[in-house]
Amino acid sequence: MDITEDTLGSDNRPGSGVKNNWFKKYWLFIIIGLFFGLVVSLTLGVILPLRGLQVKAQELRPKVAEIQIAVSEKNLTKVKDKIDETDAELSEFQNKYQRLFLVKRLPYLKKYYQDGEHGLAAAKEGLKAGKLVVEAVEPYQDFLGLTEATESGEIKDGAKTTEERIDFLVEGLASIKPKLGEISQKMDSIQSHLSEINPDDYPEEFRGMKLRSQIVTGKSLVKDVNLLVSQGGPLIEKADWLMGVDSPRNYLMIFQNDAELRPTGGFWTAYGILEVDDGDVTPKVSEDIYALDARFTKTLDAPRPIEEYHKEVYNWHLRDMNLSPSFKESIETFSEYYQDLPGAVEYDGVFAVDTRVLVDLVDALGGIGVPGWGNFSSEPDERCWGCPQVIYKLEEYATKPTSYIRTNRKAFLSPMMHSIVANALGSPKEQVANLAQVVLDNFKEKHLLVYFPNEELQSAVQKLNIGGTLGEVEDGSDYFYLNDANFAGAKSNLFIDQKVEQNYLVENNKIVKEVTVTYKNTAPASNCNLEAGELCLNGLYRNWMRFYVPEGSKLIEMKGSEVEAKTYSELGKTVFEGFYGDKYPLYPKGSTRVTLKYELPYEKMKSLPVAIEKQPGKDNPEYIIKVNGNEKENFELTADQKIVVSL
Repeated sequence: MDITEDTLGSDNRPGSGVKNNWFKKYWLFIIIGLFFGLVVSLTLGVILPLRGLQVKAQELRPKVAEIQIAVSEKNLTKVKDKIDETDAELSEFQNKYQRLFLVKRLPYLKKYYQDGEHGLAAAKEGLKAGKLVVEAVEPYQDFLGLTEATESGEIKDGAKTTEERIDFLVEGLASIKPKLGEISQKMDSIQSHLSEINPDDYPEEFRGMKLRSQIVTGKSLVKDVNLLVSQGGPLIEKADWLMGVDSPRNYLMIFQNDAELRPTGGFWTAYGILEVDDGDVTPKVSEDIYALDARFTKTLDAPRPIEEYHKEVYNWHLRDMNLSPSFKESIETFSEYYQDLPGAVEYDGVFAVDTRVLVDLVDALGGIGVPGWGNFSSEPDERCWGCPQVIYKLEEYATKPTSYIRTNRKAFLSPMMHSIVANALGSPKEQVANLAQVVLDNFKEKHLLVYFPNEELQSAVQKLNIGGTLGEVEDGSDYFYLNDANFAGAKSNLFIDQKVEQNYLVENNKIVKEVTVTYKNTAPASNCNLEAGELCLNGLYRNWMRFYVPEGSKLIEMKGSEVEAKTYSELGKTVFEGFYGDKYPLYPKGSTRVTLKYELPYEKMKSLPVAIEKQPGKDNPEYIIKVNGNEKENFELTADQKIVVSL
């Protein structure tokens, strides 16, 4: 018998030819079967669940928006209902997500599936935390001016008198404390889940959405909120102490005139002492800062910056002691000398306010009257090219020359703050929530600063970032803080717009940064001739500037400074210092530019976290972030900002 390839197969083994013939005959059906099996698996394990997720996501998105609307309406009953509805929808979404049984087993996609699980778990915890917040606030919704619905659905009117509100606040804060622990636990859980998500695993952009930066921003926001909840505890724990329940407390109020910008937010032009006794506020002292300096008998030599940059100032006065950009350090320097003054009132805390705080509060109250000082509003005043009337009036009281001696011309602070507090506590409940938001916004934007001699309280203040102290530079992160100081440049900061451009360049594996700061004066000049007797608001601007950057950064060049740039270390950062104003001041209706180039102490990396801090007293400077000349970010710096730059 002939032995052929058909009977033996190509491997010369008996029977292998039969098998090969069978495979050749049915190979197409086998491949088609495998293909359809794969399609069915993908359909059941990926496509159908994904479609279900897409539908459920479309249903879930408006639920989240409804919570936001209910919050904006300050309707707690509606907020609770919407949280419950969203929680139920989210549970269904989680169930559908778990049906992606193939994705969670694939090596490459497994990581993203797990990130999704962490994100959903964080969202569930966030809803629980939100409900706890509502439950904590609910007993005080009437005091806070929030909408309260009765069982019949009608809105309950719960207006309170000033005395009732004070009593209610003093007694009610204590019962909020137990909820803080539960809320803090939820926030810890959220932060723990989000910490498992690495932003670098995601593209910078996806379908026009800045995906990576949104993940970073979200994680940063949760971290900040968690810090607020966990670190705000000491302030709430001591709320009764702060409100003088056991004994009256004295608070030093300092008015920082941001129209004349200084390192901590403005020139210290007036001060006052407010006494708080069992929640009741009484003004005790209110004076021009110069009256305080008149009792300061010590003669101190002017520090180097004042000696070099200030105009015709040779000694160091109390009013000029806020040279440090850290409000804490400036106040502690001031306190060292203040406590030795005759008649000095010992204080339990310090609050610094600038014109923005006064304008916002007066605006929220619809105007106020201050006995002995007149009426104030936030309406534009053409005498200062559209600045609010309250600012013009205060500047007029403080600086306008008169033909007569006007004593204590800046003693408006305590009476005005007392009037604001009295009007706020006695205002209709619809206004209370808006007033609370004004205060929170001004804390966040650094127009309102706090300092406590008590170490525990001061620690909480610093962690909450409401004390005007500079933050720490995290390892491997960029940091930027520009501090300007107006030295004898009139009240020109009322009219100065600022733009800061930062361009990152990678040169020989090193990160070099180019910074361009543009200062623009938008108003015409005032008549600053003393004999004219007019209000000198806008004049030649003289500016002492300091750039705080990561320790170890190396300055390559600075332009726009009329003095040679100085480099030194301060507050854990490298500082580049310059000045303009003697030879080349910023003129009214003019502009000037300062540029610097420096090398960061890091080698090239895929993405660079950046912390940009805002100087107290400044109003929303524009920031533009570029990489190799290409714009990446453009925003107004209303508060401290954290971003991630892809290099």
